[in-house]
Amino acid sequence: MEQQIVDRLLTTLDVAVEAFARCRIDRGFKLMARGTAEIEVHYVLSGTLHLDVPGNEPMVCETGSIVLVPPHLRQSMGADGGAGTEMLAIDNCTPAPNGLMEFVATNGGPGDVQFVCGLISANISGSFGLLDTVRRPICEKLDDLPMIRLSFEMMQAEVQRPGLGSRALTGALMKTCVLALLRRHFGRSDHETSLLSTLRDPRLGKAVAAVLDKPAARHSVAALASIAGMSRSAFAREFSQAFAMSPMAFVARTRLHHAAGLLQSTNMPVKVIAASIGFSSRSHFSRVFRDAYGTDPSAYRRGESGAEPADDALVSARARSNGHANHDMGYAAA
Repeated sequence: MEQQIVDRLLTTLDVAVEAFARCRIDRGFKLMARGTAEIEVHYVLSGTLHLDVPGNEPMVCETGSIVLVPPHLRQSMGADGGAGTEMLAIDNCTPAPNGLMEFVATNGGPGDVQFVCGLISANISGSFGLLDTVRRPICEKLDDLPMIRLSFEMMQAEVQRPGLGSRALTGALMKTCVLALLRRHFGRSDHETSLLSTLRDPRLGKAVAAVLDKPAARHSVAALASIAGMSRSAFAREFSQAFAMSPMAFVARTRLHHAAGLLQSTNMPVKVIAASIGFSSRSHFSRVFRDAYGTDPSAYRRGESGAEPADDALVSARARSNGHANHDMGYAAA
C-alpha cells in the first residue's frame, strides 16, 4: 500500500526552476551559501562535491550525483573534506559568456569540482507532503541514468537561449531529475531518512487514496478517520506527523491541484471548476488559488507565473552585470 500511495503522490509533483547557475571550486576553498526559501538541487558534473550542512553529517557526492537541499539550510561546499579558505558565494558570482551565472572559488582554473545548481519552487500541489518531510539533504548517485546528465545539459541550454515554453520545459526536465532522485531514495528502505517510513501505516494510505480518488467529495477529519479505521484524534495526530500537514490541509491541496489540472487541460469556465471542487463562489476560489499559486486562475490558465524572486544575491549580481534583475540563488552571507 505504501509504495502505491507514494507513487500516486509523486504524480502530483510540479516544480518550476527559479534560478540556475554553475559552480566551480578548487581544493582548499569552501564556497559558503546561506539557505533560501526554495528547494535547492545540485548536480555534480565533475569531481567530488563535499557538502556540509550544520546539524547533519558531511556528505560526499561523486560525479553524476544529484543533491536535494531543503529550504533554509546553510551550506559549505568544497572539493575536499578538509578545512579551507571560506569564500562567500555572493562575493564570488560572475556572469558567464554563455548567459549563465557562475559561482567561483578557484585559483583561476576550471575547478576541482564542477556542479550546476537550480532553485526550484514546488507549487501548492508540490509533493503533497513528501518534500515537506525532508529535513536533511538527500544525495543519490545517478550516473547510471544518462537521461539525468542530458536533462541538466538541456536545462543549461534553455537558460542560455530561452525561447517559447522554456520555463515549462526546464520545469519538466527538473521534475524528471527530482523524481529519479526520490525514486532512488525511496527504494533504499534501509536509508535512515527514507520517506517511506512516514507511510508504514496502511490505514493512512486508505484515507489518502479516498482524497486522491474523489478530491471534491465532502471530506472531513471524522469521515477520513472512519475510512482509516481510527479514532478522530489518533488519525489527525498520525496524519499530521506523516505528512507535515493536517488532514484538511491535504484535502485543500488536493482540490487545488485538481483545479489546476482542469485549468490547464480544459476550457471549463473558472466558475464551473470552482464549483466542481466545492467552492460556492468564484471570488473565494480565486483568492484561495492566488494564495496557493501566486496568480489568479485565469492568469494561471494563460501560463502566467506569480512567482516572486527568491532573494537578492543573484538579483544584485545580474543587475551589476547587465542592468536588469531576475531570480537569484540566494548565495549570501548567513
